Amino acid sequence: MEREQRLSLNRSKLRKILLKEDCQEIDSLIDTSGNGLRGSSTLWVLADQETPEETLGASLLELTAHENLHLVIYFENLQDAQTTQRRSNALKPSPSIFFFSNEKANQVEPALFDERKFVEPPLPEFEELCLKFDLEKVYEFGTWSGEILGLEVLRVSDNEIQVGVGKLDREANSLISRGKPVSDVLSSAVEIVRLSRNSESSLHPLSRLVRERWLRADAVANPREYGMESLILLEPPIERKSLRDSMPTAAMGFDEKGEKVLYVFSVGIDIRLVPFIADLMLLELPDRVEVVIPNKDILVPIEKSLKFLNIPLTIRGVVGGWERSSV
Repeated sequence: MEREQRLSLNRSKLRKILLKEDCQEIDSLIDTSGNGLRGSSTLWVLADQETPEETLGASLLELTAHENLHLVIYFENLQDAQTTQRRSNALKPSPSIFFFSNEKANQVEPALFDERKFVEPPLPEFEELCLKFDLEKVYEFGTWSGEILGLEVLRVSDNEIQVGVGKLDREANSLISRGKPVSDVLSSAVEIVRLSRNSESSLHPLSRLVRERWLRADAVANPREYGMESLILLEPPIERKSLRDSMPTAAMGFDEKGEKVLYVFSVGIDIRLVPFIADLMLLELPDRVEVVIPNKDILVPIEKSLKFLNIPLTIRGVVGGWERSSV
């Protein structure tokens, strides 16, 4: 089904839900650009079943143009409703979240976070390779990887060291380079990535990937520019589905006052930004948040949506490494 057809169907379903809920404004509701209906005091949204994880962020962006409205979101999946309820607890004002089942809207309890895996030490060979090729060691969801400016070129999977950028590249290297020393295979991958990930190669496909992680890598390498002695990489609250999946990334530091500062790095208009920060606020309990975004991406809807987070927050505009002149 085409996106516009799906959105229209969702709005029709939402009208039926609101009829059952005896909505007083049912005859005067206005269709939104997404899955919502707008009244004089409320923005109602029905989560799209294909992309439920995008609902909260997209709804908050919609709300930035109608700041006097209360947000109400209905879900047809209980887990999605509970996850969104958890994130909503970090917002002010908090949206109303319901699970619609058996012709009835039900309030839900917030979902618990999945238990985080114990960080096991990496293989000695992996550590040696990271040291030799100056790779940043990153641990996320049980996997150690080595990155160049935020882009993975090395990982340990099932106690096997794999080389490549993304799943397909790792699989290809495993077949083509069978029998070759891992160090030689990695040397070639590192050279390609370093030549591609700089301001003079900003249009190269490898330069365009995971730029939010590139911002974080630059910050971790230069923490004093952020007023920190050091920055610690943070595991994201949810796992990235693929290399091309856009998702913010984060680090943590302590300022001169001893306050715990959560740094979140994002590029473009990322509708997952606010829910991502909300989860990390609940997990890490920072004193304040600093959102790091390329200067050109600091847009009014982003600024307004970040104000829904119930925590002291500032936005830091930066020049990305892909934009910077090397002269």
